Amino acid sequence: MTEINSLKGFYDRYPEDYVSFRKLVDTVEETAKEFGFREINTPNVEKTDLYRVKSGDELLDQTYSFKDKGDREITLIPEQTPTRARLVQQRKDLKTPIKWYDTSKRWRYEDVQKGRDREFFQGDFDIFGVESVEADAEVIAAAATIYKKLGVEKRVNFLVNDRKLLESVLNSQGVEKTETAMKIIDDKEKMTGEEFLEELESEGLDTREAEKVDEVTSISGPIKETVEELKEKTPEAAEESVKRMEDLANALEAYGVEDLCRLDLSIVRGLAYYTGLVFEAFDTEGELRALFGGGRYDNLVGLFGDREVPAVGFAFGYSPTIELLKKEDKWPLKDVETDVYVLTVSEDVRDTGLEYAKKLRDHGLSVETDLTGRGFGGQLGYADSINAERVLIIGKRDLENNEVTMKHMESGEEEKLDKNEVINHLESENFV
Repeated sequence: MTEINSLKGFYDRYPEDYVSFRKLVDTVEETAKEFGFREINTPNVEKTDLYRVKSGDELLDQTYSFKDKGDREITLIPEQTPTRARLVQQRKDLKTPIKWYDTSKRWRYEDVQKGRDREFFQGDFDIFGVESVEADAEVIAAAATIYKKLGVEKRVNFLVNDRKLLESVLNSQGVEKTETAMKIIDDKEKMTGEEFLEELESEGLDTREAEKVDEVTSISGPIKETVEELKEKTPEAAEESVKRMEDLANALEAYGVEDLCRLDLSIVRGLAYYTGLVFEAFDTEGELRALFGGGRYDNLVGLFGDREVPAVGFAFGYSPTIELLKKEDKWPLKDVETDVYVLTVSEDVRDTGLEYAKKLRDHGLSVETDLTGRGFGGQLGYADSINAERVLIIGKRDLENNEVTMKHMESGEEEKLDKNEVINHLESENFV
């Protein structure tokens, strides 16, 4: 017999695992709905050219790309932003702001690490059609709210920057090769201070400029305080960019999430992609890789059609967030459970048990019944194994007395109920 296991980086989720994962997804999606995002559903396979347009052939080395039976080049989606850009271009009648979210699978062929898989779920939040600071603040606030709901907000920092802000501050300090500098700034955290300066100078910046870049990109701290520091340090030429960041900080304060946000001028992210705001969520303990990131990408939609549409959003990382929850002993989020198990004492009351099960299900409860012909003890043991909260015991003698028995599994207590009052009783306990 040949034993076949799942591929590396692809994972089986049994019910006891998936119930917690589903709870996490529900938390993310409930937050999206609270902020007025609307759910979309898109293909898991796209034409490979969609990714060539956005990233050239570089990204394709990390994708599952192949030819189908019609000899068409297709790709399992590694990200959803190009798909969304395509959708926006296809529908000129969409009213702005366009606010979309979804959770679905992505695929990337890359090294498997803790919190990074080859098949993974990702949640995307995007706002299209508005360029305002209010839209920037809303996507950050939605992301921060998720971590507050999960109870790990003290373990998460959002490092926020604006590429236009950084560029204007560098220009005001006499640094002309800002694009060159930003490519090196993107890797600053991987270098020593000396290596950083050397790399800048090797790319054509003089010593004074390199030192200014180092000084500016060392500015970091709580967002409101650091904006005040910037206002004092930056000249008039950078005032507009600083004012936008100040407006963002005020909006985040109004949302009640500014305590999670730090302004960090060394965050630049995707130079070919992001155009203004950029942010990344990090583990404050530094034990995990970045949880996820996002920002403003005002030029992307225009790559796929005849109109430019500003956009801002983020992609929520489920895998690294699960690792964070494990670190905080908050995983699993939920156990597999059943509301009511209907236990039939004998075969001659089985049909009556099924009638009760139907009534309970009609009131929105999850209900199981015996499918294997187990005896009383076997059924009770099974009910315990599936974490049934209640067991409704149906016996012939009880029915003749117009009664049934309700067992509370956590306490072990049992109570006799009028056989016609089961639903009313559960309603009185707010169980239904």
